[in-house]
Amino acid sequence: MSASIPTYTFSDRADLIAYVPYLLGFHPTDSVVVIGLRGRRISVGARADVAAPAAQTLRDFARLLTRAGRRGAPVTTAMLVGYGPDPAAAERTRELMQGLDQRGYHVAEALHRDGDRYHCLRCADCTPPEGELFDSSATAAAAAATYEGMTVLPDREAVLRLVEPIGNLAALAMTQAVDRAELRLLTLLSGADDEQEALRSAGTAAIDRAMDRAAAGGRLDDDDAAWLSLVLHDLPCRDHAWSRTDDADWQLDFWLDLTRRGEPGLVAPIATLLGWCAWRGGNGVLAGAALERALRADPDYSLAHLLSGALAQGLPPHTISPWPADPNAPIHRHRARARTRR
Repeated sequence: MSASIPTYTFSDRADLIAYVPYLLGFHPTDSVVVIGLRGRRISVGARADVAAPAAQTLRDFARLLTRAGRRGAPVTTAMLVGYGPDPAAAERTRELMQGLDQRGYHVAEALHRDGDRYHCLRCADCTPPEGELFDSSATAAAAAATYEGMTVLPDREAVLRLVEPIGNLAALAMTQAVDRAELRLLTLLSGADDEQEALRSAGTAAIDRAMDRAAAGGRLDDDDAAWLSLVLHDLPCRDHAWSRTDDADWQLDFWLDLTRRGEPGLVAPIATLLGWCAWRGGNGVLAGAALERALRADPDYSLAHLLSGALAQGLPPHTISPWPADPNAPIHRHRARARTRR
């Protein structure tokens, strides 16, 4: 499931269907999407697989709408859109419509999209038997989203591929850079009177240099990227980077690049910071993909679990505010498992 909080007011069914991919960041397939509105404005949106257990999806959707209502004006209306040629997509959408209605949420629209046509599931005669012909490129919603610079990936798998590791010679070069970084770390610690303070000092300085370079449009070389992948396993260093990371575009590019280049066994802190940055920017789908990669690298990485829980509950980024954090305020220390390579 994924969630985000756009601020778009639509006027008809075609606009609603056309905007869903921009809300999610990709074109959904074999999915059911719920949208919660305050008045006529989108407040929250989420997606679930058609094949997911119906009871779980209903609980997740209802919880999302409830939490959205607790954060301000209540969610007054819900809308559902099912996707896919399988009749199960329409059936699941109807089932969720009935379930949300029974829980007190008025489902104003329940639609099923199959290719270039859609059907209304609330009534038998408000769309033709063969479905209403639909061209998303001709809608005001698509035009507005395009004007705002919003892009849509072809499917969820394309989002997952964004955070997959690099391969071939680039991966070999990074492995060699990590070997050099480990020797550098051993040298640093062996010559220090206080190993923890030496690592914290060197690590925070490296983070500051790297982020300043990225803010100016630069990119880290392999050695600097490998060094960060080691020092970020130190919790004070990780928290320093966390406190500097919000939702700036350059930060998203920075953490995405490091996540793709990171050694599989070392990537948990980097991918988690990418997930944080994406979540702060309202990109719940990319945040979820990044956190999945972090937890594949380290199933016990607690900050990744914390952020995954926020995504699953549909919590909006402004629940943590102000951010960046006050550098003098303590940041909760999340336990990190000892790193392993390969």
